[in-house]
Amino acid sequence: MNAMCIYLLFYAWEMKDQGKYRKYDKGVTIEVNNLSNQSLPELIFSYSVNQTDFKEVGTIQSLKAGELSQISGSSKEIKSSDTSLYLHYYIDNGGKALDSLAYFSTAEPSKAVIVLNIHEVNPHGFLKYEKMGYDGWSQFGVEEINY
Repeated sequence: MNAMCIYLLFYAWEMKDQGKYRKYDKGVTIEVNNLSNQSLPELIFSYSVNQTDFKEVGTIQSLKAGELSQISGSSKEIKSSDTSLYLHYYIDNGGKALDSLAYFSTAEPSKAVIVLNIHEVNPHGFLKYEKMGYDGWSQFGVEEINY
């Protein structure tokens, strides 16, 4: 009986902590909303523990103005702790931008959600966006990038 009460207490705490991200599936979900009036370059998402050995989570091909796309699924899991999720994309000079989207301190979070609202592609190709989400432990955001 006590074990059941403890389980229910932890379950209720987890559901409350997930908040609006409760509706997303387990595993990694990345949602990109192109709120700009421009098409976006290819967006590559990966995770790494050392910022050199990247493991790809998925790619979103060119996203037109006003479109939304999502990468999700339980097969998209983060397999280690002390890990960061990254966004890679090409900029106008042929270089590649690398942005850290979230840090996961917990070992293999059962759910990770990143929502990006992209507002602009600046003249050099850098994305101006807001990020928010759930890191398997708590909610974070809204954080503005390249403003």
